[in-house]
Amino acid sequence: EIIISDLCENLDSLDEPDAKAAMIWIVGEYAERIDNSGELLESFLESFHEEPASVQHQILTATVKMFLKVPQSSKQLVGRVLKLCTDESTNPDLRDRGYMYWRMLSKSPEVAKQVVLSERPTISENPFALQPRVLDRLVANISTLASVYHQVPEAFCDNNRRGGTMEQEDDMEDYAETLAQVQEEIQQTAGKTYEEESGDEESEDSASSSASENDAGGSAARAAPPPLRPLAQVLSEQTRGQQGQTGLRVAAAVVRGNGGAVGMQLMVGNFSQQPMSGWAVQMNKNPFGLAPSGPLQLNVVPPNGSGKVLLPLAPNQLSSGSAPSNPLYLEVAIKTNVDVFYLNVGYDLSAVLVDDGPMPKDAFQRLWQSAPADKKAMCQGAFSQKVTADMVSTRMQQYYCFLVARTQAQDMDQLYFSCATSNKLNVYCELSLQRNGPGVRLICCSEQQVMVPLF
Repeated sequence: EIIISDLCENLDSLDEPDAKAAMIWIVGEYAERIDNSGELLESFLESFHEEPASVQHQILTATVKMFLKVPQSSKQLVGRVLKLCTDESTNPDLRDRGYMYWRMLSKSPEVAKQVVLSERPTISENPFALQPRVLDRLVANISTLASVYHQVPEAFCDNNRRGGTMEQEDDMEDYAETLAQVQEEIQQTAGKTYEEESGDEESEDSASSSASENDAGGSAARAAPPPLRPLAQVLSEQTRGQQGQTGLRVAAAVVRGNGGAVGMQLMVGNFSQQPMSGWAVQMNKNPFGLAPSGPLQLNVVPPNGSGKVLLPLAPNQLSSGSAPSNPLYLEVAIKTNVDVFYLNVGYDLSAVLVDDGPMPKDAFQRLWQSAPADKKAMCQGAFSQKVTADMVSTRMQQYYCFLVARTQAQDMDQLYFSCATSNKLNVYCELSLQRNGPGVRLICCSEQQVMVPLF
C-alpha cells in the first residue's frame, strides 16, 4: 500500500490494457485512501469507448466500489459511468453488468456492498492440489458439473448410453444380472451374524454375542461387516482409455473382509470386439496410502463376457501426504491388452479405520471438553424403527468405532465413540438416542477438521 501514491502519479504513462486494468482496480480497491480517486477514474471516461473491454469492466467496477465506500463525492461519477455502460455501450456483457450494478444500488446499497466489497480469500498455494491427470480431465470438462464437484464425470454419474440393437440390450441385461449376483454374494459373505434389521431380541442377543467374541479374539476373529456401499459402476464402456480405445465397463466397491482386511471388489465387462487380457492395476497416491497388495488376478474375458475379482488392498503404502477429500475416492488405472483405462472408486471412512479399540476415558474426556463448540458438527434425525443403545454400539463396533462411555440424560441415552484411521487420524463423537422414540442426534469432532464431514 505504501507505493500506491507512486503508482497514481505515473498513471498517464500506462499504455498496455492489462496494466491499465490493474491500476484501475487498485484505485477502486483503495478509493477511500486515495484523495483524488474520483479524478483518476474520471480521466479514463474521455476515452471510455475506445478502451478495450477489460479496461471498461474495471472502470465500471472501480467506480461502483468508490461509490459504496465514499458515496458523498462520487454520486455524479457513478451515474455517468452507469449511463456510459448501459445506454451507450455496444458490449452486451458490459451492459448487463451495468444494469446489474444499477439495480443493486437502486434497491439496496447494503446488499450491493456485501456483494461488491465482500472479503476475498488470501491468495496462497494449495498444498492439496489435484493430481495432474485429474486436473487435465477437469479442464477438458470445464463446462460440466465435473468442474463444480472437482471430480471426473464417471465419479458421480453413469455415462452409459444404451445402443439401439437387441444384442446390445441383451449384453447389458446380462451384465446387470451378473452385477446383481456379485452384489448378492458380497452381502452373503459379509457378516452373516448381524441381524439387527429384524428388530427382535434374538437378533440383538446374537449381535452382542458376536461383538463379545470379537473383543475376546481380537482382529483375527473379527467377521466381515456388511458392506456400506453396493457394487456400483465406475467406468462406462464408452469411456475412452489412454490410447482412445473403448469397451471396458467396471463396477467396484471397497469392502472390509474377515480380520479387518481391506479389498476392492471388481467386476469387469468386455464390450469390445476382442478378448481382454494382460490385466494389471495401479493406484495414485492417496491420503490413507491404500495400494494393491497383490496382482489383479483376472482371466481372459471374451467379448460380451464378464469377470470378477477381489483385489486386496493395504494402507500406508502410497501416502500422498495430503488431506482427505470429501467424498473419499481412489484414482485407479486398469491396464489391459486393449488400452489403459482410468477410473475413480469411492469408499467410506470405515474402510481405513483400524481395530485399536476405544480411547481411554480420561483422554477422551479431556479432548471432548477442550474442543471448542464451533469445532463440533451436529446433525439429528430419526430412525425408522426402534433402536437400542446396545444395537447401535454393536453396529458401530462392526465398523471400527468403539464405545468409550455411556451415560443417561433425562429421556436420552448418550454414547461416546472413538475411532482412528490407519494413518493415526482420530474422530470422536457423541450419539444421543431418544429412549422412548426414534430421535437421534450426532455430535462429532476431530483434531483434524477435515475428518468431521467424512464421519
